[in-house]
Amino acid sequence: MVKFFIPFFFMVFISFSQNKKAFEMGVLLDNDSFSSLVNDKYYTNGMEIFGNYISKKSNQDVFKSNGFKIGQYIFNPKWVKSDFKEDHNRPYAGYLFAEFNQNRFYKNQTVWITKYQIGVVGPSSKAEDFQKWMHNAFGFGRLYGWQHQIKNTVAIQYNTILSSKVFDKITTDKIDFHWQSKAEIGTVFSSITTGILSRISLSKNLKSMQQSNFFNSLMFDDKNVNELYFYFLPKINLQFYDASIQGSLFDDESPLTFTPNLFRFKLETGLKYQIQNWNLGYTFHYTTQEIKSNSVTGFYYGSVGLSYIFK
Repeated sequence: MVKFFIPFFFMVFISFSQNKKAFEMGVLLDNDSFSSLVNDKYYTNGMEIFGNYISKKSNQDVFKSNGFKIGQYIFNPKWVKSDFKEDHNRPYAGYLFAEFNQNRFYKNQTVWITKYQIGVVGPSSKAEDFQKWMHNAFGFGRLYGWQHQIKNTVAIQYNTILSSKVFDKITTDKIDFHWQSKAEIGTVFSSITTGILSRISLSKNLKSMQQSNFFNSLMFDDKNVNELYFYFLPKINLQFYDASIQGSLFDDESPLTFTPNLFRFKLETGLKYQIQNWNLGYTFHYTTQEIKSNSVTGFYYGSVGLSYIFK
């Protein structure tokens, strides 16, 4: 699977990088060490390599862009120094996927995004190999217990995100608010999430969502792009299914599974910056207890993003 995804991604990149319109190439890294040197549990590492390009179907009413991505997510129990599954309060699991997404930016600052993913959960995701290599390379110590990971299951996902501007009466050039909701359904995750995004400018006036880097828009109103803002996004999450916890929809062959909590609270907060062709960002993520177990707690991690826009 990995041998297919990587050559496919770079073939697409080479094709669209020759397009005369703007094209963005970037990477997003998730890791609990980006928020704490002692916190290492549950969702422990993620990596996404992505590209975005302007759609030929853009018009005066709706600015459209498309994107593609390859990614890998890695999940661990709290205790990774035991070979006994009785000591694990969450399954080991990996998710490897390829994604195509369509993004629509409306003049009234409504944003509608649809995502389509295919991939695999389980040993074929190569999460075990990557994490063991990383722990060895950075001296994090030996891992135990990956033999109890979630077994292979095919991943087919559809996700959609809708964002709309709200609270116009208290909106200014320096602060605005957007109601955001996400729905996902598939063989890996099925959930509904909703919350209110607040953006606070730390430099010039805020860009509209059509022109902002929050959703990696490629629309520009001037050549001297400069944007720096803090954002805060508390969310309510209803998680109906999670293959990284429950195993496959189609069988019960995974050696260790749990029942997930239906209700979760999530928080994103961070900084996003765009200067000319560069986009940079840092986000702190927090999620409450995912699993119905007295030994499981909430967890947090950090995300670091970097991309470059070819114009």
